[in-house]
Amino acid sequence: MTGSPSSSSPLDALTAKQREVLNLLIQHKTSKEISRILGISPYTVDQRILLARGKLGVTSRSEVAQAYRLLLEETGSAGVSVKPVYGSQDVAKVIIPTHKDSEGQDEPEAPVDEGGDDGDHPTTQASATMDQGYHRVLPEMFDGPYGTLMRLGATALIAMVLILTVLGGLTMFSQLSRIVDR
Repeated sequence: MTGSPSSSSPLDALTAKQREVLNLLIQHKTSKEISRILGISPYTVDQRILLARGKLGVTSRSEVAQAYRLLLEETGSAGVSVKPVYGSQDVAKVIIPTHKDSEGQDEPEAPVDEGGDDGDHPTTQASATMDQGYHRVLPEMFDGPYGTLMRLGATALIAMVLILTVLGGLTMFSQLSRIVDR
């Protein structure tokens, strides 16, 4: 490379081995997984990521993966999949139940509370659907800041009831054995 570093792409500054590691890193692989795939030590993987961090001017492992992915998207590098591993950033798809009206058109089964919006607001439709299709398994007291404590307390209470039931049964068995033996 005879050109100045500022005129070349940061992607060009990376070695083939660093790119090989980064290609696996953007697929959310750990250093141990990358080392197994490439047949190198995890220490070597971490060193290559560290050197790539310096070349890309970022400070963390996640930032180097993000910067590398963006560089690949900008340059349109062939042979490397830059498709996100986890698909869309939408965590859950909201399905609004529909039925056919008299003209054969789909209509929502329940009216969506527009709340003064134009009706296309996704959170309004999502909350209406969540109210219809979401069934709570546990009471609300098990949610929130003290939910874990409440769940542990309920578990302990159930365990105590079971222990007392078993002990009561053993006591009754003991008493019945004495009565039968007389």
